[in-house]
Order: sequence, then C-alpha cells, then structure tokens
Amino acid sequence: MHDTTIAETEGGVTAYLEVTGSASIEPAMFPLRDEVVIGRDPQDSLGSDRFLCIPEQTISRRHARIRRSGGGFFVEDLHSFNGTFVLGKRLQPGVWYPLCDGDEFELSSMRLVFHSLVLPARDNLPSIITRAVDATELTFQCASADGDMPLTVRKLHAMAQVSIALGAVKDRATLVEKIMNFIFELFPLAERAFILLKQGEEGVPTPVAARRRDGRAELPEQVKVSRTIIDEVMNRRQSILSVDTLADRHFGSQESIVAQAIRSVMCVPLLVEDEVLGLIQVDTSSDPQAFKAQDLEILTGVCAETAVALKNFQLYSAIERLLEGFVSASVQAIEERDPVTAGHSFRVASYAEHLARAVDRTDSAALRDVRFSADQLREIRYAALLHDFGKVGVREHVLRKEKKLHHAEMCLLEQRFRYARACMEGEAYRRLADRHCREGLAGEAFRDEKARIDDTLQREFQRLNGFLETIRKANEPAISHTDAPPELREVFDYRYRQAEDTVVPLIDQFELSALSVSKGCLTEDERRQIESHVADSYSFLILIPWTRDLAGVPAIAHGHHEKLDGSGYPMGLRGEQISLQTRILTICDIFDALTAGDRPYKKAMPVEQALALLGAECREGRLDSRLFDVFIDSKAWTASWTP
Repeated sequence: MHDTTIAETEGGVTAYLEVTGSASIEPAMFPLRDEVVIGRDPQDSLGSDRFLCIPEQTISRRHARIRRSGGGFFVEDLHSFNGTFVLGKRLQPGVWYPLCDGDEFELSSMRLVFHSLVLPARDNLPSIITRAVDATELTFQCASADGDMPLTVRKLHAMAQVSIALGAVKDRATLVEKIMNFIFELFPLAERAFILLKQGEEGVPTPVAARRRDGRAELPEQVKVSRTIIDEVMNRRQSILSVDTLADRHFGSQESIVAQAIRSVMCVPLLVEDEVLGLIQVDTSSDPQAFKAQDLEILTGVCAETAVALKNFQLYSAIERLLEGFVSASVQAIEERDPVTAGHSFRVASYAEHLARAVDRTDSAALRDVRFSADQLREIRYAALLHDFGKVGVREHVLRKEKKLHHAEMCLLEQRFRYARACMEGEAYRRLADRHCREGLAGEAFRDEKARIDDTLQREFQRLNGFLETIRKANEPAISHTDAPPELREVFDYRYRQAEDTVVPLIDQFELSALSVSKGCLTEDERRQIESHVADSYSFLILIPWTRDLAGVPAIAHGHHEKLDGSGYPMGLRGEQISLQTRILTICDIFDALTAGDRPYKKAMPVEQALALLGAECREGRLDSRLFDVFIDSKAWTASWTP
C-alpha cells in the first residue's frame, strides 16, 4: 500500500483514493495518475504509482481500473470474480462509469472513497504571451472583438473550405500538403509552418513537414524546435500565441527561437478527445504583432479538423492491416491443406499486381486508355490472393491426388495381381494332383506334366507383368491431351479363375475410366469437385462486407477460369463478359500453375515453354493476347511477393 502525499496538479484535477482499511490493511491515500489498476498481486509491467495493490483473497488479480479522460475520472470493472460496486450498484464489466467527488465504491469487502478537487490554473508567467487557451474547450467566436465582420466572414469561409477539403483527403501526404496551403492562405503574415507528429503510442513528437511561404520545403529532420513550446502545447493541451517572442522571458532564451529570429509564433496541438497526435506551429521573423487572438482560434479549429483526419488515417491503416492479416492467414490456412502448391496464391497476387501496373503504363495502342487506380490495384491483389479460397471445401484426397489412381487404389490393384497369380498357380497344381490320383502318373510322366504346367504359368505371369507395367504407365498424369494406351482394353477384358470356379476381371470399370483420363489425373467426378472451388470461392467472398473500393473482389476471383472463347467455367463467359482484371488474373494463374516447382503429378515447366503454351492459348482465342504481350514485356513473373 502507498502512503504518498497528495500532490496538487496546477490547472487540472487532483484526485486520489481513500482506502478505508481493514483488519489486515492500514488506511491510506493513493494519488491517481492518468490510469491506475487495482488488484491483488503486483504487476511487473506497471509501476507502483500505476498499481494499487490490495492483498486480499477476495480481490481478483486485476480487479478494476480508474482512468482520467476529458478532465474527469472513470472506473471500469475488469471482469472480476466478486465484482465492483459504485454506490451499491454492481458495474457491468468493460463499461466505464464516471466518478464524482465523494463516491464510495467497493471491491468485494474493501471500501474505497474517490476524492477530486478542481484547482485554479497557475499564475501567468512573467512573459509576453498574448494568449494561452485550453484547446479542448475552445469555441470559435462568430465575430471579432473589434467588429471586423467582413474579415470574420472571410475566415469562416476559409474554415468551411478546410473542412470540405480535409474530408476528401485519403492519404497523409496529401493532407499535409493541403494544410500547408491553407495555413499560408489563412494567415497572410505567416512566413513558416511545420507539423510535428507523435511516432507510436509513447513516441517523441517528430517533424514530418516544414515549409516557407515562398514554397521552399525544409528537411523535417533539420527543423529546430523549442522544447519549451512543445511541452507547453502537448503536455498541457494548450494553444499558444506569443508576440515579440525574442523579448519573451519564457521563450526568448530558447536556442531554436534565437537562431531563427522568430518574432511571433502560434503553436496548437492536434487533439482528438484526450489524445494528442502532434502539433502545428506557425511563425514569422519580421512582424512581432503578426498574429492576433482570433488567428489562434482559427488555427486551433484547423488543427481540430486535421487531428480528426489524422486519426481517421490511423484507423484506416489499422483496418487495412487487419484485413491484410486476415487475408494472408486465410490463404496460409488453405495452402497448408496442400503443401505441394504452397505459395501459389501469393505468387499469383504478385504477378497480377505487377502486370496491372505494367498495363497502366503501357504505350500499346490497344491498352493506352486503360488506367487502374490504387483502389483497383488493391482489388486485383485481394482477388488474386483469395481466388482459390473455395478449395477449403474440396476433399483432401482429391486436392492432393498425385496420379490417376490414388495410392491406396494402386496398392489394392497390385495386391489383386498377386492374388491372381496365386489363384492360377493353385488351380494348375490342384488339377495336376487330381490327374495323378485318377491316372497314377509314373515319376517321369509326373515330372513332365509339372514342367509343362510351370512353363504355362511363367508365360501367364509374364503376361500379367506386362499388364501391370501398362497400368503403371497409364497411371502417370499427362500435361496435354493423350490417348489411353490400347493395351488397357486388353487388360480390362482379361479374366482369371478364383475359388469356386468364379471368373473375375483384373481391373474394374472405375479403374479403367480413371486410367483412361486423357489429361491430368482427375476423373470426371473429381474434376467437378475441383472446379466447384470457383463457385465456392465466390459464395464465400460475397459474404464479406467489402467496402465500395473493394466491391469487385468476388467477381474478379469468380471468373479466373473463364476463357474468351466460352470454353472456361463455371459460367462459360465470352469476350467482353470477362473483365480486364479477371483476364489479368487468369494469365498469371495459368503461368504459375505451369512453372511452379516440381509436383508429384508433373514436373516444373521452363518459363520459355510455359510462355509458348500461353501464346498458343492466345492464338486460339482463349486468352487476351494484348495482356499477354505486356506480361512478356514487363516480365511480370519476376515480381516477388511483399505482403
């Protein structure tokens, strides 16, 4: 337990907890910082000033926490076992409850009292600060103090333009550029402006942009800033205006201010609720009276708009990282079902994005008008990553099939050949024994008959070996259409006699059909299962609430097996029915399927041979020859995946 003297915080809220004590704990006062956790066991990650330890068994390890927000304090129950009660009411876990001075709350059997005291702001420092205002409470005045209504209207109009412009910005670089332009438009006497942003949760404010009125940009890392001003603005959340800064005893001694001869300065925090993202400073070295109180109010309003936009960018980035992680994890999970094809979707995504960028830059007359926006490039990449997601529903033995007959089916067939040999041998020797019993063959005659039977069996066994070799050759998948060997029909027609004079074939109709597959290793039923992954991918993708800029992902992925001549699947689309993005994906998908590393059912095809095969498909009207030409010129297959 702490026995700390409660220190007053100037210009803010001082708060502390009164621990009333128990049989095992002495009464004490615990000062509250920005956030304090209350629990049974000390926390290695929290300092003693951020953790109130109550070593009672009825208290959970992390029972509750109190946080400062917007000038007040709130308490939250951390899903404790015995609950947290404020004024006799049990708090719902995860919900913040506001605390008022004198509120009593209980953690199991322990009673605490919350105390707060609003203290007056400290006296103004003996400096020439024209104005320092709380940025969290600033409201823009509709008329200036001197009644300059036209000026006020003009600035209000400019503020409206700021709000409209920032609402349409989609990236931080554009936002910074627009803010700089607005600053020099709003403040005609401003000579320089720069922006500092915090890097990370606890990061130090770092300059990210600096510019002068004449348009000259300064290197952010070379910007000299006053740490006194930064601390004043960011820690106290205050907007500052200082006139005749060199004579200001508060700022005039700062090396950065002296070095740059700054005469008048405004500095405002970029504040969203109670979070400070950074600050904007505007200054001049020529006029000590360049900025007035109304200018500070306007800049604070601009910073409020900017902070919201920056926070939105942070949220967008977080959402994008979440989506990217979800997509990558999903693809990883699918490809782990078939390690042989691992990496296929990532490579196809890399090739497709590279090809789309190349199409966007090409001078080809046929594609000169094609332009892909950044959002469309993301669409293509996500569609390529998820184009095979439907394979999650394909049975694993089909997905991993290496030859026309599954390994277990081939083992069973080979076992049948051994059984056929045993049946033939047993039948022949049984007949020899029966004849010997009937005719009483002499020794020489018996040996001659046995030799004849052995010779007949050896010829038959050699024939069976030939059949088995035919089957093994036919079992190998073919990359292009190949007719089944005619010997298969002879194998199918062959019969052998087993026990009880039953005559059976060596191979059945299913095995004959599988071995007769002219291309690849899949039977018609298995091919239908594999082809169903396209429709299954689409069914999955349309369930995702894609944003408007990614709404085309399901359709692009759905058509990646379609061909321009209508010979593709699942819908048999033709020509212009297939989007340009889907045609890009199709070329990249086929190329990677041909050139990927050795697989049990095929060898990796050299790039030259794969390109020749794709070229043939283009000449036959199945693939887009315009895109294929760009694919070759850009060498899109050399692109590497970067998530």
